Amino acid sequence: MILRRITKRLVRYTVPALMVGALAATAHAQGTVDLSGVTTAMSSVETTCRLAGAIAVIIGMTFGVFQLLGRNIATGFMSIAGGLFAGIIIGFAPQWVASLTGQSVSMVLTHATQVMG
Repeated sequence: MILRRITKRLVRYTVPALMVGALAATAHAQGTVDLSGVTTAMSSVETTCRLAGAIAVIIGMTFGVFQLLGRNIATGFMSIAGGLFAGIIIGFAPQWVASLTGQSVSMVLTHATQVMG
């Protein structure tokens, strides 16, 4: 009975470890990943995010104007101020990243592709 319990525990704990080792060896044997188009793809993503942010700012400002026209002055001013603040954040975010890291966004992506490639 004790031998059976010990065998069961041994199998329970060693089989998953052996499977992980086998999978890790198989995954390690794969080729390298080609990251040559990452910079182009990320610039497209950056442009799309800026466009979406600009559309969100325009929608927020529009609803703020509608609030002002509906005589809800406080909400209208808050919506317009929020839209302007969001525009400032969207506009200055790449420069803030560059000033904090000393690199532009495209330089960070280029470096990442060189390290991973």
